[in-house]
Amino acid sequence: MIVTDWSPPSTATLARVRDTRAAQFWDRGHELSKSLGGPEHAPKGNRADKIQFEMGRYIWDFVAIYPPGSDTPSSTGAPVVSVVSDVHEEMARVARD
Repeated sequence: MIVTDWSPPSTATLARVRDTRAAQFWDRGHELSKSLGGPEHAPKGNRADKIQFEMGRYIWDFVAIYPPGSDTPSSTGAPVVSVVSDVHEEMARVARD
């Protein structure tokens, strides 16, 4: 969600996330963000909710970890680069449970 985001991310960019359980979205029309109700209604995690910047009108650069069978994330955060260690820890915890 920066001015240079005019096209979907490249294959190289998408390849940074190697976990096959992950889903990445290019949401040019912001439809996913709108369906979630925008930043004020972004999913909240049970264990963490580290949102470190103001998203404005749209949810972006956001991660939510949903344990198997759950419709509530166990952990959320943004920007993704700032919560990578939290994501790894939570994914390991979810895998153990």
